[in-house]
Amino acid sequence: MKLNKIILAFDSFKGSLTAEEAVTAATEAVRETHGDIEVIGLPLADGGEGTTEAIRQFMNAELVFASVHDPLLRSIKAQYAVSKDGSTAIMEMAAASGLILLAPEERNPMETSTYGVGEMILDAVGRGCRHIVIGIGGSATNDGGLGMLAALGAEIRIGNDSVKTPCGKDLMRVTSVSLESVPDISIEVICDVNNPLFGPEGAAYVFAGQKGADAGQIALLDSGLRNLSGVCRLNPDLPGNGAAGGLGYALRLIGAIIRPGSEAIIDLSGLDGHLDGADLVITGEGSIDAQTLRGKLPSGVMQCAARHGVYTIAVAGKVKDRERLLNAGFKDAIQITPEGMPLETAMKKEIAMANLKNAVRDILK
Repeated sequence: MKLNKIILAFDSFKGSLTAEEAVTAATEAVRETHGDIEVIGLPLADGGEGTTEAIRQFMNAELVFASVHDPLLRSIKAQYAVSKDGSTAIMEMAAASGLILLAPEERNPMETSTYGVGEMILDAVGRGCRHIVIGIGGSATNDGGLGMLAALGAEIRIGNDSVKTPCGKDLMRVTSVSLESVPDISIEVICDVNNPLFGPEGAAYVFAGQKGADAGQIALLDSGLRNLSGVCRLNPDLPGNGAAGGLGYALRLIGAIIRPGSEAIIDLSGLDGHLDGADLVITGEGSIDAQTLRGKLPSGVMQCAARHGVYTIAVAGKVKDRERLLNAGFKDAIQITPEGMPLETAMKKEIAMANLKNAVRDILK
């Protein structure tokens, strides 16, 4: 079959390539083998790393900086974007409260706080933004969003005492949360997980270990999230409430709408329109497996393409559960890392780009 139009829609290859770098590498491979093909390159994200940049490009938004506090309440500058008309702010919680801001030995969700996320939102409101779009992947926190709420003006109390900058260890003792002083803000949350607030599939048991918690701390944090649910009385089982250590739950408390990350970004990218006349879609990210089918970006791209009758091939540094991926609708799922190549080598930017180019060349042959 002669190819006339191909779409390259990539998330980041975490630790190796940004989504834009992946699109650039794949585009170069297409040009080298089929110079006459129309290529549509779409750097995408699903709520985690790269969300702000992906949306900023589609909306032609301007980057700004806010003075906030990091997960351990140290002063930093956090970057986000504001739309040209000044009405919408696009941000990632990780810019203020992300795991990337901490050294490995500093990771401890008992001590970390989302306070900086609230400060970043307030900065946007102060600039006149009426709508906030926030990706909540990559957090270093498990404070149920209490830090964010406190920064926005909520009163968090433990007995008779008000807690100004709550963190994870305060969850177990919180007795009241008053939202009366929180400004009325329109917030759209982009989230790539659907976990409940607490329990075996909740924020603490699934994610807190990655943030530095040991088994005892995980149990305490889970109990704390249960306590928060009892205090606030919002259904803890809504999908996404357990995202970012319970930040999804806190955002829902102040009226936020949570959308699957891939769905929101795909809508903004205009992928539907680009699929008209397309012959093939290549998508991918760092690792693809059965979990990809639970709302991750490559799965969303594939489903969108399938509605237009266009095949999708997935590529990744590592591929598992290939048969499940094919049964779900991918035309193919290809691991770009050669067998036997050490992970440390494969993660290097220049090696990852070369591996991706080779994979795309092979696909087009």
